[in-house]
Amino acid sequence: MTNIAELGFSEGVILETIVTTYNAGGQANAAPIGATMINPQRLAFRIYTSSLTYKNLQSKKCGVVNVTSDPEVFYRTAFKEANLGGVVPEEWFERAESVDAPRLRAADAHVEVAVADIRQFDAERVEVLCDVERVQAASVLPRAYCRALFATVEAVVHATRVEAFIAHEDRRKREQALRLLETIKGCRDVVNRVAPNSRYSKIMADLNRRIDSWRVNK
Repeated sequence: MTNIAELGFSEGVILETIVTTYNAGGQANAAPIGATMINPQRLAFRIYTSSLTYKNLQSKKCGVVNVTSDPEVFYRTAFKEANLGGVVPEEWFERAESVDAPRLRAADAHVEVAVADIRQFDAERVEVLCDVERVQAASVLPRAYCRALFATVEAVVHATRVEAFIAHEDRRKREQALRLLETIKGCRDVVNRVAPNSRYSKIMADLNRRIDSWRVNK
C-alpha cells in the first residue's frame, strides 16, 4: 500500500483534494476539501456543517480523498452548475473498494477513509478525523511545472469562499471576500499571461462570469 506521505501529505500542511461521498440514497457527491495529515494513518478535514459532504460523512461514516491536479475537476466539482444538468456526471465516478463511497475515475490517487470522530471546530464548521483504509495511486509520468495549472486551482478554491462570503451579514467575511477577489484577479493575470487560449484560460473566463453574477445578485 502506498503511504499517504508519498502522495505529498505531511503533518500540519493543508492539501487541496476532492472528497467524494454517497448520500443516504446512494447518490454520489464530490467537493474540493482541504485535507491535513495528522499521521500517516489519519487525515483531518474542516468542513461547513451546511455542506453535503458533512451530511454524507455523518451518515455514511466514510469517503474517498481524491488526489488530482486537474483544474477542470476542481472547477466542475466546486461549481456543480458548470455541468450539464447541474450535477457532476455519473460517469466520473466508480465505487471504492474498501468503503461505501464513490471515487473519481480521473484522480491520480485515491485515499479511502473511515470517519473516526467529528468535533465542533467553530460556529459554522466541524473537524472530521478519518482513518486511512486503503491507498491506491496510478503510475503518472512527471509533468513540467505550469504556473497556469496551479493558478487556476488556487482561483477555484478561493472562489468557493467568495461565493459564501460576498453577501455575508458579517462585515469581516465581506471584507475577506474582497481580498480573495484580488487574489483571484492575480491568478487570472498569471493564466492569461502564460497560457492564453488554453483550457486554463477558459476555466478562468467562466469563473469570472460566475463571480460577476454573484456581485450583481448580492
